[in-house]
Amino acid sequence: MTHRVSIGLPTYNRPELLRQAVASLQAQTHHDLDILISDNASTDPRSMETIKELAASDPRIRYVRRLQNDGPGANFKSVLDAANTPFFMWA
Repeated sequence: MTHRVSIGLPTYNRPELLRQAVASLQAQTHHDLDILISDNASTDPRSMETIKELAASDPRIRYVRRLQNDGPGANFKSVLDAANTPFFMWA
């Protein structure tokens, strides 16, 4: 499936809030979305489990895991670099 809009969602150790944020994105009326979740090397294993579960349940979700936490700036850049659609926005 080719998407027209990427939504970048950087995250770190927040599985409960992440689930809420993704549900909000999934509820959008525009469905031609590529939801990119970039995990900044979270140390809470629930974060990775939550992201994998969300990605398995919706083909619009892509998971980018950073192997090292280089700070929020690098995580934001990572998710932007992973986008491959004509339009991009942050969540």
